[in-house]
Amino acid sequence: MIKIVSGFSFPSGSTVALVNLGNQFNERGHECVFYGPNKWHRDKCKAADIAEFHPEEGDIIIVHHIKLFSSADLFKIRDKVGQLRKKTRLDALRDIIQKNTPGSPKIAGLKIILTCQENGLFPLKRLKYSLFDKIHYADFSLAKYHKITHSHFICPNFGNRLTPSKTKPEKVAGIIGSIRRENQIESAVEKSFSDGMKTVILYGHMSDPVYYYSTIRPLTQKYPGRIKYAGFMDDKQQMYDSISDVYRSVARPWSLVRRECTLTNTMYHGPEACQGESLADDQIFTVWKNELGL
Repeated sequence: MIKIVSGFSFPSGSTVALVNLGNQFNERGHECVFYGPNKWHRDKCKAADIAEFHPEEGDIIIVHHIKLFSSADLFKIRDKVGQLRKKTRLDALRDIIQKNTPGSPKIAGLKIILTCQENGLFPLKRLKYSLFDKIHYADFSLAKYHKITHSHFICPNFGNRLTPSKTKPEKVAGIIGSIRRENQIESAVEKSFSDGMKTVILYGHMSDPVYYYSTIRPLTQKYPGRIKYAGFMDDKQQMYDSISDVYRSVARPWSLVRRECTLTNTMYHGPEACQGESLADDQIFTVWKNELGL
């Protein structure tokens, strides 16, 4: 069986990518379950709680955002996820010690793939990446950023199925992404208003409430009635139908947002270079099929 296991499964671009991956495997006849600690993913694909994850002989395990240092860690995934939520100043030192401590022998009959959907949020060099058969990067920029000398493949995420919006509002900007400091939401808000947008809608999971109340909330007072927080929307078509433009301050070449803007005839404003032709779902699946030996 293919088992996807992630350190988080709250609504985010990474979680959506893993949900889509799991659905594609199942639709094409390869049984796959997505295990995560949050509840959001449960009704989006064949899914289960992180506590139900158990590695078995013959499994292909796709790991996301979990620090593993030995095969034995697979049997205490719930504890490893718990450690991610209790960050301390000693984390980096502990990672170095664990990385350089001999681990248990690799479990026979298991294939372990690390999928990388982030850059600085999850530094791969802190992991014992030799544990993994391969590393999957969702974009060339991620492979370039992490600079890991290890067997890997690069393949974009499966996209969401969207169609051109039948109608669009005028000068309504959407800022899509988790509400956290790294995404520089405040800069995107200011840029949208300087471009003449009438309203800005924030679409994203509230990952960092402190950042929101210290940095974004003052902007709602500066622009009274013009900034709305909609949260993460499951219905992507409805989200894109509700806006005319999308603004971003930070490059995320692996994100689906720019591709989705093209599909829905939504104007995109962001720092990424123009993307080339996107791979079709069949092409993306062929890459995964070959890399996993399905």
